[in-house]
Amino acid sequence: MDALAAAETAVLAECKTREVVFEISRNMVDSTNANFVVWPPCVEVQRCSGCCNNRNVQCRPTQIRVRHVQVNKIEFVQRKPKFKKVVVPLEDHVQCRCEAVFRPPPRNIRPGPREQRRLSPSFTTAAVSQRQRVRRPPAQKRKHKKYKHVNDKKVLKEILIA
Repeated sequence: MDALAAAETAVLAECKTREVVFEISRNMVDSTNANFVVWPPCVEVQRCSGCCNNRNVQCRPTQIRVRHVQVNKIEFVQRKPKFKKVVVPLEDHVQCRCEAVFRPPPRNIRPGPREQRRLSPSFTTAAVSQRQRVRRPPAQKRKHKKYKHVNDKKVLKEILIA
């Protein structure tokens, strides 16, 4: 009973914006060059997170604001650092809401005979037809493929013996 009395009551982590750490990738600074370092490598941004009532809804942003931050791009030219200031756009989530999420049915479960009869042609997708294997005719074996252009047997014997 002492452990139960000492434990605090759990509070639902509602869907709202929270501060999270975001890593500024080098690709965001310069996608053509790899010989540099970004400073600071991480910043704080506002992102939506939290629990919704069921699996069919997720905490999603309803309003996003783009802000621009200045970072240092440090290039090393002949072992000497070369500093350059670069502006990077970051997304901050301003408002959040639990929104419905479309989830495709699991692929590994195949419908039984009853379910297959119930499926109408409108429910069949292109993905199903893509799963069918394309049969190719068996490759024909060719003897001495590199000498096939030689029609005269005497010439062919001379080439093979030499």
